[in-house]
Amino acid sequence: MNKNQFGCYYAAFKNEKATRFVLENFRKNFPENPIFLFSDGGNDFSHLAEEYGCGYEHSFNIFEPQREMLCSSRMREFWRRLKVSVDHCDKEYLMILEDDVYVRGYFEIDRHFSLCGSRIGAQFSTIAKRDIKKATSKDIHTYGMCGGSMLNTEIFNKIYNDVILDINENHDQKIKNKVDSWCSLGSTDSNITYHFCKRGYFYEPNPWMIEVRESQRSWRTSDHPIVHEYKENY
Repeated sequence: MNKNQFGCYYAAFKNEKATRFVLENFRKNFPENPIFLFSDGGNDFSHLAEEYGCGYEHSFNIFEPQREMLCSSRMREFWRRLKVSVDHCDKEYLMILEDDVYVRGYFEIDRHFSLCGSRIGAQFSTIAKRDIKKATSKDIHTYGMCGGSMLNTEIFNKIYNDVILDINENHDQKIKNKVDSWCSLGSTDSNITYHFCKRGYFYEPNPWMIEVRESQRSWRTSDHPIVHEYKENY
């Protein structure tokens, strides 16, 4: 594959120290890969976008807890921002950057995948697993599209309109009928994984990423180029 294989979606809020750290270290290793930076109703980061060569949009807040976290409008806006980033970057894959992602090394994508994220992940609810199995005949248990995760943009574009239609027609009703079973659809990492898997595009661990919480190995001594949950700038 070509070296410049992926771009980045990055939603920041008010921690300029962390945002600068993420961008600075990413650019040390990937000076030409495109990034689209959103301010999620927080500070004006247009100066950082200019300094680090990012696309930029100052948007309204969808990530703070005071907003309605489970509603379909929030998910539609999240998918719209992913779409803006996919179109802006125009690469084979899109990485999700967050303020706790430390890109400390270079890597090349040497395999094809639909989604890759956290090695630990979280569990889908029983009803979500049943919904995915009904559509695909596959038993899918975990999701984990956190910071440092990556998605296939060709697949994203292929399913985008159908996902938006699905969110419009079904999301709010699912939450209303069984909020305890479907509340994870209000989580962005769960929502991405659910909609990809439901359409036959499955999730796997990101081989280039380690998380600080992993107990079997230390992120400090590993050679993984991506570290998630790096909180030293918080």
